[in-house]
Amino acid sequence: MTDPKNLTTKEVAALLNCSESLVRRKDMKEKLGAFYIAKRALRFPEDKVDAYINLQKKQSSENASKEVAAVKNTHRRKKLHSKFDLF
Repeated sequence: MTDPKNLTTKEVAALLNCSESLVRRKDMKEKLGAFYIAKRALRFPEDKVDAYINLQKKQSSENASKEVAAVKNTHRRKKLHSKFDLF
């Protein structure tokens, strides 16, 4: 049986295309299921990192479709109103 691979902070930052300090933040460590080996060695399970990436891609595609619909609704021309009926 193969052991699941654990990624370093540098490897996770490269996968997520972000800085290492962002990966080390408390909320990111919780989301990615980080754990410490010894006193300072931080590791991330590869399967949890992959799950996080897939979740972000899914949410990104859902938000993009909502944004397109919102843009279509805002492009309608608004009628100018005046209390003097000049327009």
